[in-house]
Amino acid sequence: MKPTVSLGFCDLHEGGRTFFTQLLSPHFHLRWDDPADFVIYGHISHQHRLQNGVKIYWSQELYGPDWKECDYAIIPHLVDDPRAYYLPIYAFDGMADKLVRSTIPDPAAIRSAKPHFCSLLCAYADRTTRKRQEFFHILNRRRKVDSAGPALNNTGFRVPKENRYQNKIDWIRNYRFNLAFENRLRPGWTTEKLVDPLHVHTIPIHWGDPRVKDYFNPESFICAQDFPSLEALAEYVLHVDDSPELYARYIQATPFHQNRPNPAYDLHQLVEFFQNIFSSRTRPIAQRRWFFPLTKWRLAKRNKLPGQ
Repeated sequence: MKPTVSLGFCDLHEGGRTFFTQLLSPHFHLRWDDPADFVIYGHISHQHRLQNGVKIYWSQELYGPDWKECDYAIIPHLVDDPRAYYLPIYAFDGMADKLVRSTIPDPAAIRSAKPHFCSLLCAYADRTTRKRQEFFHILNRRRKVDSAGPALNNTGFRVPKENRYQNKIDWIRNYRFNLAFENRLRPGWTTEKLVDPLHVHTIPIHWGDPRVKDYFNPESFICAQDFPSLEALAEYVLHVDDSPELYARYIQATPFHQNRPNPAYDLHQLVEFFQNIFSSRTRPIAQRRWFFPLTKWRLAKRNKLPGQ
């Protein structure tokens, strides 16, 4: 018999609710309560402050946990704390099977199906994407980089937002390289920018997570941190594009070490993380803070609807 867990969601978008429901339902009988003994919450609002159960923070952004408000955290970057679980965006999205190679790709056939050099999808251009912008201009001066996002667009075309993943993949698959620069240099912060090109045998030019080689085979992508400058990186990309044998080595390399999905994809570990949480007898942080009753009253008053 599955153990019963009093669970609630708060400040989560629908995708998060669906993910955690599907993850936990096979292992626990979920009793939806408000207030609940255990609450999974996000950063999109502040309703979680009304909860006094065990609070589990989840985010797909670089917003770290506030340990004064939460007991545990599930986040997409590495934190040296046993209360935090590492769940990168690409593992949340799944699709590890797309990166496991059942056969050795034919690099000549793949190259002939990719008529264009390099692609970029950039949603915004500000100080947080300075490195990406700089390299785009450096490489674009040497050989045309097609940018089809809202920022740095030089194609007159935008990849449609509807059916986002498929439209993005259908566009990237026409290019031999993809500019896959993250917006932050943070251990563990590897997003779909790296894995999406690998899904369609496009070589990512990656800048970001200093631990990325622990999780992905460095022979399958070009790592910007391996070069002394962005100019040297650009020259190497052109060298790979002009060298069929070198290009073939990247295409034939498996994205995963030993062609096995990395541990971040193993959601059984995440289920075990929840099992430990649900079996813990630790008093929730919300109940240990002296001002909780006053804060709860103020929030309830602020959020009270007219006529109530």
